Amino acid sequence: MIIHTTRFGALEIEENEIIDFPLGIPGFPEHRSYTLMPIEESPFYFLQSVEEGRLSFIVVSPFEFFPKYEFELQSNILHALGQPLTENLRVLNIVTVKGNIQEATANLAAPIIWNTANNSAAQVVLQDPSYLTKHTLFPSVTGQEKEGRSC
Repeated sequence: MIIHTTRFGALEIEENEIIDFPLGIPGFPEHRSYTLMPIEESPFYFLQSVEEGRLSFIVVSPFEFFPKYEFELQSNILHALGQPLTENLRVLNIVTVKGNIQEATANLAAPIIWNTANNSAAQVVLQDPSYLTKHTLFPSVTGQEKEGRSC
């Protein structure tokens, strides 16, 4: 399948590379199909919409920057993702970059949970008040602690 993107031009992807968000991503409910594209020599990826070539997000595994990040998923989310085995779950967080990558932040309050066994995913809004939408990824630049709990 060929998709047309603003950032990458025409891309050929396989059906098994499409990640389905049955409920969409909050703010973008009409776009439900995405593909994940690695950003060379970094832990970051582009989550590129298959349906809208102008829509992509930078995402990262939170454990690269926040090794103590943890939360519990509600049973309705697990059900929506097809009752995945733990080893088939992958967690990604949307990254915001304004200007310099050294000032990038991750949204730990709303992780993307991806069941790699069936390629279904959902962005989940956590009820944990210690996780915010803007956790600094490179705190040494701003003087914040590595724990990333400050914004």
